[in-house]
Amino acid sequence: MSSYVAALLGSMALLATCGAIATLGWGWLPPWLRSRILRPALFGWAQLTMTAALVTQLVGGLLIRRPDIHFAVTMSGAGVMLLAIGLIGQAQRQPLRR
Repeated sequence: MSSYVAALLGSMALLATCGAIATLGWGWLPPWLRSRILRPALFGWAQLTMTAALVTQLVGGLLIRRPDIHFAVTMSGAGVMLLAIGLIGQAQRQPLRR
């Protein structure tokens, strides 16, 4: 992995972490997301999950040299990223009421 891609992944992970802290700690959302996100706490957890996926991709690309382990780590990062996308989709839905 080139250093440019590693720097991009690292900065994206840092930005997602800051957004997750702001959302989970204070319930703050960026103005362009306020009309779409109906469950901010779930969105904050989705951001933390996205951070975990980006860090997994970063570790898999930078530190692991064996091809079989590299493939397993990067694919697990992709799976965690799909989970985060699903959580973001659920954060945009209305919660069930009884």
